[in-house]
Amino acid sequence: MEMITITSILIFGIFSLLVLLLLINVSSMMAILLLVSAPVVMVLLIPETVIGFLSHQHMVLANDLVPVNNFHILLIIWSTLIGLIMYTEFLTWYLSRNKA
Repeated sequence: MEMITITSILIFGIFSLLVLLLLINVSSMMAILLLVSAPVVMVLLIPETVIGFLSHQHMVLANDLVPVNNFHILLIIWSTLIGLIMYTEFLTWYLSRNKA
């Protein structure tokens, strides 16, 4: 396995764990804030490095038509974590509403 692949797994794993820990221990708003602001701040601070990292191609699917980059993996992680956060918010609202 390449070093960039191992690095990608570690970075995305740590990022996901931090967001989930914020969701569980602090609040969903802090988790969303970290989810959105961390990549944006990193792109603003060190753009060449982050853009190079996000554009790293891991594999190609569908007869060399669909490349899978780190950016695509980041979007999958974003959509999954946003879905979890929205689900917990809805569940919290539903369980805390007054019974009529």
